[in-house]
Amino acid sequence: MDDSDTGLAHASAMRQFSQFAEVAGLDLRRICPPELYAFVEQARDAEWLPASAHVDVLQVASIASARPDLGVAFSMWCNVRGFGPVSLLWDHCSTLDEATRLTRRYMHLESAAMRSNTDITGHEAAIRHVLMVPAQYGGSQFLQATLTLQLRITRMMLGEEWTPIRLELDHPAPASHRYHQAVFRCPVEFNADRCALVFRKSDLHRTSPRSNPNMRQYLERQLAQADSQWPGDLMQQVRYFIASNLTERRANLPHVASLVGLSPQSLQRRLAERDTTFATILEEVRKRTADEYFRTARRPNLTELSHRLGYTDASAASRFLRQHMSTGARALMAQTRASKSMQPTRLIA
Repeated sequence: MDDSDTGLAHASAMRQFSQFAEVAGLDLRRICPPELYAFVEQARDAEWLPASAHVDVLQVASIASARPDLGVAFSMWCNVRGFGPVSLLWDHCSTLDEATRLTRRYMHLESAAMRSNTDITGHEAAIRHVLMVPAQYGGSQFLQATLTLQLRITRMMLGEEWTPIRLELDHPAPASHRYHQAVFRCPVEFNADRCALVFRKSDLHRTSPRSNPNMRQYLERQLAQADSQWPGDLMQQVRYFIASNLTERRANLPHVASLVGLSPQSLQRRLAERDTTFATILEEVRKRTADEYFRTARRPNLTELSHRLGYTDASAASRFLRQHMSTGARALMAQTRASKSMQPTRLIA
């Protein structure tokens, strides 16, 4: 799978992590496999890197240093406004709902490695982060880092005293998670069905005293300009916008066409010039989403898969697996267990 398939990420995140590693006493040259460290070096001058590179470097550094809280520590150390162009927007937004909506719209200008969704259940809201790229060594540290960044953004908007109801992580608990609890100041649930920050639904629409609507509008115009110059080609843009809108069931031709700045007819015509169609790309993205879900989920289930594929019920996900992947959920889970048992457990001797 080449970079155009996996997507791009702004190199600023890798630069910040490289600086953090020096402060933390981590020798990334020694820790990382040579082909991975090459991306650390490229980040010094490049503007864009493969989106999977930062995910892999974070995970390798965590394993090598035996620090299961490394992603949290990095995001607590980093400059919140020192990432790509979207990071300048957050503290000017009026509400958390507005900030998350704009982040979803322009997240590809930061990184195609993850997407976020807002789940509402009763009086609770949850900002869920989902890994969007293959992760050679696992993606737990990257997701912990992005959720910690979400925590800092929320406290920046609503006050440092703000606390979530709980933090949900879809991987096993480390030997100690005292640092996680000290940072988030709430219960931490491991082996959950998602990676999410759960909080009171009313917090979504609380007005931030720091908001600056004029500055937000100005920065949003700048983001729209940056979006028009995004280095991703049309196919990459369509893949990204389909993937990032699946769970909201908005991965349809009219909506995706509007996001890439074309009419539905023009988008189909441009895709036909590349010997493909919107429906074909939608199927490819759903296949990749299903593969990634079964590869990474601790306890896969059809209800969750249906949500991720943009369907309303589990039977639709089951039909998709049979019709488009010629298999069923049980067979995919068995394949995943077999592949996980063959993976190396150590990176460094």
